[in-house]
Amino acid sequence: MRINYIMMGVDLTGGVRVLFEIANGLASRGHQVTITALGEENGHSWFPLHANIDYARKAGFFHEAILHHRLKKAFDIDPSTFPGPELTLLTDANPDCDINVATYCFTAYSAIAAQKGVAFYHMQHYEPLFFEDEYVQRISERTYHLPLNKIANSKWLKNLLKEKYGYDVPVVNPAVQHDVFYPRTVENETNSKYILGFGKQKRIKGFPEALKAFKSVARQKPDIKLKAYGTMKPTCESDIPFEFIKSPSDEELAHLYSSAELMICPSWYESFPLFPLEAMACGCPVVTTPYGTEDYAFHEDNCLVVPPKDPERLAGAVLRLLEDEDLRERFKREGPRTAKKFTWDRTIDAVEGLFKKTLRSSDGH
Repeated sequence: MRINYIMMGVDLTGGVRVLFEIANGLASRGHQVTITALGEENGHSWFPLHANIDYARKAGFFHEAILHHRLKKAFDIDPSTFPGPELTLLTDANPDCDINVATYCFTAYSAIAAQKGVAFYHMQHYEPLFFEDEYVQRISERTYHLPLNKIANSKWLKNLLKEKYGYDVPVVNPAVQHDVFYPRTVENETNSKYILGFGKQKRIKGFPEALKAFKSVARQKPDIKLKAYGTMKPTCESDIPFEFIKSPSDEELAHLYSSAELMICPSWYESFPLFPLEAMACGCPVVTTPYGTEDYAFHEDNCLVVPPKDPERLAGAVLRLLEDEDLRERFKREGPRTAKKFTWDRTIDAVEGLFKKTLRSSDGH
């Protein structure tokens, strides 16, 4: 099959990593895989990508343009004629293909407008949650009505789409790179104990709640430190000190997971976030919120699940894990068992199967 992925950007994010892993897996099975993206030339150099990539233009152009007055009126136009001038270059760059995969709400319009191959939409979140501007929210929401073959990455997203729009979509979960993320024996040279979190400025990631929860934890456990990692240190109004590790490699991240007392995920909404599952794979106990982690996070069985936006409940769960060694040891055993169920081979099998089935249906076979 000739398979093309349309991407808004190729910066280091969990969503981009998932798409690159799938592209590599499909390419390894003999498919001709291409990526059409906005971004800087060689912006994908952080990942060993085997698919061919064509950059339509710099990503910043579109992100600055989406709030332009012309685009604010875009929700009134025929979706089949969108995206108009802001995304014309990305649309025109789509190569001839059998399968053309949108990977973000705005690229869904490109997949329709390009009229190349069978159009898919690989959804990795409910994207109207990302935007505060009501017009952009409406443009994003419209994509769920477009005539695309849809794939959801989590049960949460599948159920949300069923509730809102009344249709069923197949679920294809991402996976863990098991040759990197596994329990490590790590020597603690400083004998310091720490809680690990993913630090991101985006409000729905809940980092301010993590800081408030840690403040409560530190009153009872003053020897416990807080570490966070990410691509850019969050700027939050808080007097809570924390160590920030910028853009750790996968190997460094596996060591962080393996040596942490536990990992916290305080997000308001996620749709199969990789980092709690990676932590589980490394034998790190996890405290997480629901809404996107239901595929692998099972309260009291392999982790603790607490409501989002509730620092008090988050702190209580953290303290419980720190004080209950038996529970912590059980999660250290159950986490890797859960993670082993999520392999890239299984993910690629599912994606490849959906593409082949849809092509056979479109050919009348």
